[in-house]
Amino acid sequence: MNHPKTRHAKDHLSYRNYARDVVLGGNDALVSIFALVIGILGSGFGSFQIFLAGISGAIAGAISMAIGEYMSTKSQEQIYDAEKKREKEHIEHFFEDEKKELREMYAQKGFSGIILEEIVETISNNPRVMLKVMLEEEFGIKEEERRNPFVAMAVVFIAFLLSSMIPVLPFAIIENVGIAGGVATTLTLSGLFIVGAVKSKIAEANWILGGMENVALGTFAGLFTFIVGNMLSPTSFI
Repeated sequence: MNHPKTRHAKDHLSYRNYARDVVLGGNDALVSIFALVIGILGSGFGSFQIFLAGISGAIAGAISMAIGEYMSTKSQEQIYDAEKKREKEHIEHFFEDEKKELREMYAQKGFSGIILEEIVETISNNPRVMLKVMLEEEFGIKEEERRNPFVAMAVVFIAFLLSSMIPVLPFAIIENVGIAGGVATTLTLSGLFIVGAVKSKIAEANWILGGMENVALGTFAGLFTFIVGNMLSPTSFI
């Protein structure tokens, strides 16, 4: 039976593995859907038309992001399984060679003499531990960091769809397109700051700079699509 603290640590790590999906889906939705609705706003359409376009973009974007994440995660898992199978066969059929590799790895880390031999013997005496260590040291693959493709897909889909509502919903509630655009912009840039700050905190970087950088990128995306939308507005060709 696993110790309660061990189970808690595994659960915590499992949640962390999918944190990137929440951040990725949320951030991508805020930028792309905000740019979409602001671009349409620049074209001179009304709130309801912008809302419909935003909803369509949100659903399409969520599906696209989810499928992309599923394929990416599944590929990573397949690569991991292939490397694990190959390494397991090497340990079974070329044990001494693998043991020599293990010794060289830890020698490069600065271990030598009796301590080095104790480490190598301790690890090589347990095939499961040896397999785990070889995968981590040789390929940088950790069992604890594996992710379920279906879970990753669902997390990205939900994160994208929910975050998309931030720049979209103001156009469903507020009839005045200018006010709706201002509210959508304020909410979106606030959301981008929070996401950028969270990303920076996870990476142990300056969270204020991270938040401001995300806001700057979102602002650029919005301005660019607004200008393009304004240039392509139906009234521009009259």
